[in-house]
Amino acid sequence: MASRPLSGAGKDKMKLAVQLVRRGATMLGEPCPKCGGIQVKYEGKVYCTSHEDLSSVITSDRMSFDTVVAGMREVLLSKLNEASASLGAEKDSAKQDQVVSLMAKYFELLSKLPKDRQSP
Repeated sequence: MASRPLSGAGKDKMKLAVQLVRRGATMLGEPCPKCGGIQVKYEGKVYCTSHEDLSSVITSDRMSFDTVVAGMREVLLSKLNEASASLGAEKDSAKQDQVVSLMAKYFELLSKLPKDRQSP
């Protein structure tokens, strides 16, 4: 039986499947129960190379610890800035106390984050 040449979309899907295999995915022997396509298992999940969007799996980058820390630092600093502006405009002393308490928690979290590993 002669095989058909792959269409443009079929070639793209095959390239994505190959990329997954290069990243550690394994091709499964069982065909997809929905469409009979080839299945791959990647990071504990099974994907069909025929009908599932593998591009979203490929583009989901693993985050490094440093990236997460940098993002968290940025969010905390932004929240501190917002809270500071809010505190300056707040007249109610009970609400001021809440804002100050929240700011103290932000500062505490910031102080617990590891320092940048980049050299100065």
